Amino acid sequence: MTEQREKLNESVRVIRWRMKHEEFHWRNEIRIIPRGVWTFAVALLVIGQIVPQIVHLYTPLKGEPLIEVMGAAAAMALGLDIFLLFFAYVNRDAKRRGMNSTLWTLLAIFVPYLIGVVIYFLMREPLPYSCPQCGTTVSARFNFCPQCNCKLHPACPKCQHSIHAGDKYCPNCAFELPAA
Repeated sequence: MTEQREKLNESVRVIRWRMKHEEFHWRNEIRIIPRGVWTFAVALLVIGQIVPQIVHLYTPLKGEPLIEVMGAAAAMALGLDIFLLFFAYVNRDAKRRGMNSTLWTLLAIFVPYLIGVVIYFLMREPLPYSCPQCGTTVSARFNFCPQCNCKLHPACPKCQHSIHAGDKYCPNCAFELPAA
C-alpha cells in the first residue's frame, strides 16, 4: 500500500512540474510566426496606404474623398494580414507540436470561413515536453518515458487508465485508489 502511495505522490509531483512549465504567454505564441511573414504583413499595410494616394493623385475622377479610399484599402490589407498571420501561426505551431504542418496549413487555407483554423485548434496535439528524470523530449500523451521508464501521468494500478490527483476511485474501473 505504501508503494502505491509513493507512486501516486511521484505522479502528482510530475503533474505539478508539468503544469508549472506549460504556461501560455501571448508573447511566446506570437514569436513563432517568422519575421519574414511579419515584414510582409507590415509591407502590405504600407502598400495599402501608398497605392490609394498615388491612384487618387493621377485619376481624373476625384469624387471619392481620399480618406474613404485609404480606409477601405487599410481594411482590405489588414484582413489579408490577419489571414496570412493565422496561416503562418498554424504552420509553425503544427511543426512545434510534431504534427504534419503542410497538411494542417492547407486545411486552414482551403476550408472556408476559417473553419479549418478552428478545426486545427480543436484537434492539435499538446506540446511535447522534457522528461523530468532524463530530459528526453516526450509527447504529452505518453504515460511513461521511452528512455528511462519514468511515470509521466498517474494511472490506475488495476486498469492503467489515467486518473486525476484527487480521485478516490478510478473513473474507468471503480478501483479504490490509495489516498494521496
